[in-house]
Amino acid sequence: MTAMQDRRSKRSPIHWRWLRLLLAVAVLMPIVSTRADVAPVRADDLTDAVAQQQALDKLIAQQKKQLSGISDQQTSLQGQMTTTAQSLDQVSQNVDVLQSQMDDLKTQVGQVQEEYNGLLATETDLQAQLDDLQARADAKQAQLLDRQQTLAARIVAAYQTDQTPLLAQLVTSHSITDVLSDVSYYMDLGAQDKALAEQIVQDQKSLAEMEQQVKTARESTDALAMQVAAQKAELDGQLSQLASSTTKLSSLERQLNAQLAQQQAADAKLAKNKVELAATIKANGEASDQLSHKIDQLAAQVRGKDRIPSVYNGTFEWPMGGKVSQEFGCTGWFSEPRVGDCAHFHQGIDIVAPCLTPVHAAGSGVIIFAGYNPYDPPPRAWLVIIAHSSHLVTWYAHMTGQNPPGIYVGAQVSAGQLIGTENTTGHSTGCHLHWAVIVDGVFKNPRLFI
Repeated sequence: MTAMQDRRSKRSPIHWRWLRLLLAVAVLMPIVSTRADVAPVRADDLTDAVAQQQALDKLIAQQKKQLSGISDQQTSLQGQMTTTAQSLDQVSQNVDVLQSQMDDLKTQVGQVQEEYNGLLATETDLQAQLDDLQARADAKQAQLLDRQQTLAARIVAAYQTDQTPLLAQLVTSHSITDVLSDVSYYMDLGAQDKALAEQIVQDQKSLAEMEQQVKTARESTDALAMQVAAQKAELDGQLSQLASSTTKLSSLERQLNAQLAQQQAADAKLAKNKVELAATIKANGEASDQLSHKIDQLAAQVRGKDRIPSVYNGTFEWPMGGKVSQEFGCTGWFSEPRVGDCAHFHQGIDIVAPCLTPVHAAGSGVIIFAGYNPYDPPPRAWLVIIAHSSHLVTWYAHMTGQNPPGIYVGAQVSAGQLIGTENTTGHSTGCHLHWAVIVDGVFKNPRLFI
């Protein structure tokens, strides 16, 4: 038997042990088989088991991305609702201001209308008085004309009498008494006609003044009436404009209220979807935790078989030289998860050195995982996990995506043995090694084990 065959024969039991371990891992499959996009697993195929873990992790990553998208939508929608509410407040204020202005204008229009109506009544009365006065003036004018004609006839007669010689009058008269009587009569008529003529002249002068006063008053009344009418027309136009503005604002207010209601309904729907999606992520996470717990159980089952020491019996060495860029514990790095009171908690120690710096096992143990972390959202980090006891494991993350010779799942390693090289795989800002220590499923400060 060759040396190679000898080594193979010695390793065969180990291979069968790991095959049984894979069968035990298959027990976990029903836990996650209800998740979408998870392929069935063959109990004898580690690749299928890892693929199923990767599919579950991919689903969780997608759901987390959807959850983040919902949060972003909620934030945007909240901003829209705030803007809409502010617009509603502004519209309501504008409506109140316009309503107050309309009330004031209506009061002014009422006052102007009342004054206008009073002026119209006064103008009507004045017109009636003017018409009566005009009628009286016309009658007086006719009477004066008649009197003037009578006066003119009398003057002509008096003139003719004045031109008739007294001898002729005596000859033609029946007696001297008649002559004297005619002369006296004409003299009396002359005095009366003179007085009447003077009165008529005075009346004409008075009528002329009255007509001028009436004309002036009428012109003033007409001008004022035109001003009032123009003002009323302007106020009516303003009222119409304000009414139109109020109608538009009311319509806008209804639209904004409807928009706000739609936004609130969308926000409620997003909140419901967010809660449901968070519950689904939690359920998927619980399935992942159960799988991880089962793997811990499988690791415990091989205790005492000379593969993993039953008691941790040594001290750790630094896995790589370099500078510590981030310690274990609370951190300000936003991508780290919440742990306890820490919003962001770094669960290991980051060591920085030139890229491809060799990484060594911190202590002796058995490699239980080597490959891309199936629980990382793409891009995934290359991860090597070493079990040092049934209770204690160490993680080495972000290394080059290729194992050195002799580094595979199930291989025993000794402290200081080369297990990989430093790199920047996964979510990393540069070449470094993320070194973590887990005791009974809880991350501990690696410095406590050096």
